[in-house]
This record gives sequence, C-alpha cells and structure tokens, in this order.
Amino acid sequence: MRIRALGYALASAACLLLTACSHPQLMDPGMTESQVRTELGAPHAAVDTGEGTQRWVYSMQPFGQEVWWIEFDADGRIVRREEVLDRARMALIKPGVSTKKDVWNLFGKCAQEYTFSLIDQTAWMYRFKDDGLFDMACWVQFDVNGVVTEVGFTTDPWKDRDGLFWGFN
Repeated sequence: MRIRALGYALASAACLLLTACSHPQLMDPGMTESQVRTELGAPHAAVDTGEGTQRWVYSMQPFGQEVWWIEFDADGRIVRREEVLDRARMALIKPGVSTKKDVWNLFGKCAQEYTFSLIDQTAWMYRFKDDGLFDMACWVQFDVNGVVTEVGFTTDPWKDRDGLFWGFN
C-alpha cells in the first residue's frame, strides 16, 4: 500500500511540474509584455525594432535547440512569435561587421562559449535542428574586440558522439 501511495504522489508531482512549465510557443498573440514576463521571466535581449515595436529574445540554450523571438506592438501586446534558430537568420551575422552585442540581440544566450587563448579569440556555439531534422551547431567566432571573424557549421558535438551522426562507430 505504501509503495502505491508513493507512486501516486510521484505521478502527481510530475504532473504539477509539467503543467507549471512555460514556453515561448505557448505565448498567444494579444498577450501583454507583463503577462509574458510573468510566464517566461526576463528576456535574454530586448531589442527596439523601430516604429515603437520591440522584440524579446528567449534562448532555450544550452540544452534546447531553439531561440524564440516574441514581437510586441506599440501597445505592448504580442503580434508575433517565432522560432528563429535557422540558417536564414544566422546569415544575418556578418563577419567583420557584426559584434557580440549584435549576435546576443539576435539569439541571446549560447550553448557554450570557447576561448582560443593562442589567437585571442572566443566562439559561441548555438545548437539547432537544421531543416527540423539534423542536430547541428553554429559557431560564431569573435576577435579580441568582439567583432565576428567567422561563422561556421558542424554537427552538434553534444549529440554527435564518436561520429554516430554519420553512422560510424
């Protein structure tokens, strides 16, 4: 009897945790900035997009493979939300022009930051699903001044252990 009661208690606790989870995909058009902040917390970046509108960036990194933009109108209500971690949006990053701040304002928190001491550079890795299918990583490398030097793509090193992505053991 005690084991069954413990099982019910654990199942109930799991259900409560699942229903308490919020996600940018669950934010509906018309919701206010206040409602979104209550549900999701502070955004990683808040960017003025012009004409009184604002875009909030929510990164699901490091363990998720998504970044969401939630756009608000001049009245502070959601007009659009979309998952944006894809090659088309990553093409907005321009080597020699874009800075760490620009990349942060596009994608927010990265999955992992790397330091290359010998060449005085750092890199941010963003994990994403390419074409909704392939586990990939986008690498954005910065010079000592925080300017992008290059953008590259590989399989997601957190998923492609020992070449398993390609079917090799």
